[in-house]
Amino acid sequence: MDVDKVHQLNNQYTKIKRSRHQEILRSRKKRGIILVSFFLVVILMLVAQIFITKSKISNVSEQQVQTKKELKKSKIDNQKLKQNIKQLHDKDYIQKVIREKYYYTKPGETVYSLPGDVSKDVTQN
Repeated sequence: MDVDKVHQLNNQYTKIKRSRHQEILRSRKKRGIILVSFFLVVILMLVAQIFITKSKISNVSEQQVQTKKELKKSKIDNQKLKQNIKQLHDKDYIQKVIREKYYYTKPGETVYSLPGDVSKDVTQN
């Protein structure tokens, strides 16, 4: 078989057929580019959404850690205040506090004031 012996017809029908075939190829190529572009845009949007979500999750985690610290501190403060309330129901403790802050004395007691000994609550008022 000799390749030189095969000749293509160059008539109107083959020209129309070739141009039609090229047109189909161009339209398929254009359609392929459009589909690939669409999927790339969708994938980029999804990736961006993932990064945004990760950022929000890390912010929420930081806030959660901070809130847990504040809660722990508040619980400790609450516990101290409850202890203080319990002490304020004790008559001996109240008398001690009053004597320390306002220099009250029991009958027969003498209060000696030293140079560096100043009641904080009395001088602040």
